[in-house]
Amino acid sequence: MELFRDYLENEKRYSSHTVETYSVTLIQFMTFLEETKQRNCLDADSQDIANFLAHLKSARHLKRISQLNRLSGLNTFYRFLRKRGIIDRNPCEGTGGRIKAEKKLPVFLSLREAELFLSFLEERYTKDQTFLHARDRALFEFLYSTGLRVGEVVHIQVGDLNYVQKTVKVLGKGEKERVVPFNQSAFQVLQDFFAFRRPKPEVKEIFLNYRQEPLTTRGVRTILRSILLEIDLKKPISPHTFRHSFASHFLSGGADLRMVQEALGHSSLSTTQIYTHLDWEKMKNIYDLAHPRSRKKED
Repeated sequence: MELFRDYLENEKRYSSHTVETYSVTLIQFMTFLEETKQRNCLDADSQDIANFLAHLKSARHLKRISQLNRLSGLNTFYRFLRKRGIIDRNPCEGTGGRIKAEKKLPVFLSLREAELFLSFLEERYTKDQTFLHARDRALFEFLYSTGLRVGEVVHIQVGDLNYVQKTVKVLGKGEKERVVPFNQSAFQVLQDFFAFRRPKPEVKEIFLNYRQEPLTTRGVRTILRSILLEIDLKKPISPHTFRHSFASHFLSGGADLRMVQEALGHSSLSTTQIYTHLDWEKMKNIYDLAHPRSRKKED
């Protein structure tokens, strides 16, 4: 288990939330095998995987997307074992086709909502210029400006920034490195935030907690929840919402789909295409409101 966690954290560079979810899933699967078949996970076959997922659906009432997340965790585990020659075949192969994922568009902020959120942080910092207020302002401006995953943002180091070109070097999933631009607003708030940073010499990460130690993904979620208690934003959002918002607004502004794919670090263009659906939904709503033939005729 420790070797698997180390693989997830250091080789795959998954967020702490994903590492915890995959680890818990593996423990649940091991317990399920022991209780039902008295066998260990190295002897599991595809039917065991299917039975486990069916158990999660009936006993824990997990939705299809949650079942797929659990399957992803097991698939990653068995790929890890196969890569190291411990097993010959991945029992998860072919299992995903039995679960149909619900097609759900990601939640994103409208331009007005994004402006409302960031303006609140700006005004709070202006009134009370503290380390935490400067940190929060810089953190969410940077998330929205770059579209980075929260797990990527917390690992960015001071040396990854290029102030001349206004770009940041990012090490994403699968150890893939990419360079992402950020805007003038993000540049300015970072400059303001750096005036408050006083970490120990060995700490290179940009975003820090109140102890001036590296911030975690869980810490970012906690910060966001605290901010949402103070702001009138009637929408359930997470740190990942800023990534969705970046992609949607970037495309709406005329960016090329492949440019967005590069910025987000998607290996497949089909993953990025979900954001074209967001813009299509917006266009349909405008059409229904604006086109004269779309309105019902009065009697």
